[in-house]
Amino acid sequence: MAGIIHHLITRLIELRTDGNPGQVPSMKIKLIMKGVDPDQHNENSADDPAMIARLHAIAKDMSIEL
Repeated sequence: MAGIIHHLITRLIELRTDGNPGQVPSMKIKLIMKGVDPDQHNENSADDPAMIARLHAIAKDMSIEL
């Protein structure tokens, strides 16, 4: 099933910014600094177990449960 990474990134951004569109760019920059480029993943991107684990770890560091 493709698109899990895209879904996790989208959900992480939504939860961290509380739906505030003004905070989305800074959140994307934080993800890029942690090694995840949100613009490289879409609904058709292949799912990489290592990237999924990395996103869960990032969410845990931010006290967010995905």
